[in-house]
Amino acid sequence: MKIHARGHENVRATHAKTLEITGEEDITARATCVVGVGATFDEQGIALLRGPVAVRLSAGPHVATGTAVVNPHHEVADRLVLRRSDHASPDTFAFRSTLVASALDPDFVTALGDPANEVTLTLTETGPRQPLVLVHRRNLPEPQGRPGLLWRTADATVDLDAGRIPDEARTALADGGVIAASFSGPLEDVSQTAGAWLAEAAGHGTRFAVPADATGTVPALLAAGLPLAPAVHLGRAGRRGLAAPPHAELLRTAPVPVVFRAPAADLGVLAEVLAGSFEDRRIAVPDGRADLGHGARWLGLPEAISAFESAQGGEEEAVFVLAPPARGAWNVDLRPLLPLLVDQGVTARTLSTVLRPFGISRRDLYDALGDASGRRDAAPGPS
Repeated sequence: MKIHARGHENVRATHAKTLEITGEEDITARATCVVGVGATFDEQGIALLRGPVAVRLSAGPHVATGTAVVNPHHEVADRLVLRRSDHASPDTFAFRSTLVASALDPDFVTALGDPANEVTLTLTETGPRQPLVLVHRRNLPEPQGRPGLLWRTADATVDLDAGRIPDEARTALADGGVIAASFSGPLEDVSQTAGAWLAEAAGHGTRFAVPADATGTVPALLAAGLPLAPAVHLGRAGRRGLAAPPHAELLRTAPVPVVFRAPAADLGVLAEVLAGSFEDRRIAVPDGRADLGHGARWLGLPEAISAFESAQGGEEEAVFVLAPPARGAWNVDLRPLLPLLVDQGVTARTLSTVLRPFGISRRDLYDALGDASGRRDAAPGPS
């Protein structure tokens, strides 16, 4: 992406934390971060940029380079701001920028002060990209802002209500593209084919964005490769909330995934809450990439706690998905229910997908159906 501007006599380029190109035609000497004026912005082109980018600023023979990370929450406006810090306000195009105004040498700054000189900022993705699936309900207004631009220019579209996934969607997954996925009824009721494809997408490291979900629980479950139901939703729960008896008991014994939002630094309380099963539990945590949507990776709970204790930004909240205890569902004997569900037309494949979060494999399912079928066949018939 190339952004063209021009120099201005009031360019000072002394700001040590920021670099900016503006669409304004005139600036004062107080605009110490501005290095170019009169820029025109390709709104769609800017919105399509994601992840790490290489930054190149040029004016005449002068060139300066650096790196930055695109802010996934950026809202395209009449200026483009790069920040050295992690500050992610909507007007920040990219953060963690190694190129700021004060890094330019004096001759470069002199060239930027000449209105006759063209100033060019070139932004190039350095990838690799992760696939992005934007999930949207049809009866809601179209996504706005950056998600909306990505939605309208998606590499492929998927109707989650249909029984077929188009080939272009599978190609987009492999290429790290953007896929617009729409549905009409409850997302929990999407077709079996769509559910399997969503799980397959998660296996490719896909990120998921659901504009209508302010809590982040739906994209967290999708990114973890899990169906949306059954699951336990605790909402926001910090250290005290997670350790309180109602939540603690669910974390210890729930036979389905438990989803909660908490500061990353509070994750360590699970070592006390889960005690005896702590070493054996797994948790899906954010993948740590600054990008649109939610990406997840599965870790052992001790590893996850250790990672967040050593990382910066532990006070930032994130959505976590705690897997149930291994084979915990068999604490409640579901086997008598299985043949009844099959008799009602529920396929074994669907049961396998729904029961996966309980720790029940497809082999467990078929064994249980076989046992139950045998017992039913052996029962005496009506007199």
